[in-house]
Amino acid sequence: MTPTGYQLQMRLDDRLRWFRNEWFFKWHHIKGERSIEIDTFDGRTARYSGARFEGSPHEVYWVTIVRGVRKEITAQLAWLEERVRLYKKESAKAALGECTIQLASFVQAVRNIAIEKDAILRGNGLEFPPKRDFGDWWGLSAPEIEAQTAAILEALFPTDKEEAAPVGVQKASGSNPPEYQVALSFAGEQRAYVREVARVLQARGVSVFFDEFEKVTLWGKDGVEFFHQLFAANTSYVVMFISKEYVAKKWTRHERRSALSRAIAEEREYILPVRFDESLIPGIPDTLQYLNASEHVPASLAALIANKLSLGLPAKASSVPPPQVQSLTGEIAFDYSAFDGRLLIGSGVHQFETMWSKSDGSSITLYNDPPSINGVAIAKGAKRISDIVDASIFDFSSRTRRPKVGEIAVLRNAQGFYAAIIILDVKDDTRGDIRDELSIRFAIQPEWSSSFEGLLEEDK
Repeated sequence: MTPTGYQLQMRLDDRLRWFRNEWFFKWHHIKGERSIEIDTFDGRTARYSGARFEGSPHEVYWVTIVRGVRKEITAQLAWLEERVRLYKKESAKAALGECTIQLASFVQAVRNIAIEKDAILRGNGLEFPPKRDFGDWWGLSAPEIEAQTAAILEALFPTDKEEAAPVGVQKASGSNPPEYQVALSFAGEQRAYVREVARVLQARGVSVFFDEFEKVTLWGKDGVEFFHQLFAANTSYVVMFISKEYVAKKWTRHERRSALSRAIAEEREYILPVRFDESLIPGIPDTLQYLNASEHVPASLAALIANKLSLGLPAKASSVPPPQVQSLTGEIAFDYSAFDGRLLIGSGVHQFETMWSKSDGSSITLYNDPPSINGVAIAKGAKRISDIVDASIFDFSSRTRRPKVGEIAVLRNAQGFYAAIIILDVKDDTRGDIRDELSIRFAIQPEWSSSFEGLLEEDK
């Protein structure tokens, strides 16, 4: 046994004892009168008292243990990668092969304990589930672990393309096409740049995975499992935004391992690197061609990604993302003849895609056409945004409204939140002004409320 294999076995033995003696043991008290708390491996705990081990508790049991095992394997792989990076290639290969077997054995051991405890907890001392009942296991398999350790080896010791793919790494099947055309892997420090890339890709009709677009999809998911499946199987390409922060973070390391496992299996162009600096990424050969973020604004990078996907221009030249102000309150002047008259304010459930066009010298036309807008109205009688006590009483029954300078438009979005916009100034290039420009002050009510009283400091 290699030194690393010996140390990993000791680590796994300790974790197996913890699972057996602490986590599984607690479930024996589920039927008791005293409340017990059980770690659900997602930062929370499940609390039970006097409950039978069926229905919801039974489902929680299996979902939680699968999540726990996946997180345990992810942690051990991160430790393993740090250990074998000090080895020469052949020694690392031997250690990883040995450790792959140990990790698979650990997973199977935990599964066996889970099945045993499941049978005991569902039994009554005399009757138990049939022997063939193996519970609700959908956890890690040996081939998945082999693919992950193969990715570590490739990351540390890139092979020539002529070399065969490591044993255990299967070529991805074409029977189930990936859900996304491209997934973006990045560190949070580069989020602003990547967000703009994602918005332009989306406007071009590209099926792109960007976490901010998928908050509902991600809600309640096991992140370790979801992102492994995403980067290892569920996207056609991964754009990897390389930076010193990307190298340092554990989460991006997990994404990179998953992506590399796919690249090894398919032996094709799969990872498209974009550099913010010269940081070295294990597994990304120096010879792999990359783009430099400093040489491309987000829109031009998005166009290059679309070209890589063999996609041309969007269906319409106007299908580009409008400017956006993500704050809940603010003041802005913008050209309402550009971007099809669109301006985004807010973000997430508080997002409003406003749409404007010419009216006359003292007013502007506001539309409820964008999908995020449920209705538009004029706040009759209100002089300041804070004068709006109940926005729901206004008339939202028309597709368009024409607020005048000094008037306040009220919008309700598809999520049921309200925004108020006071028209500060309207410039019109057909009436003597040098450009079309709309100046507004806005406030978005962040709570589930139709009142804007006291929301803007300048209105007080």
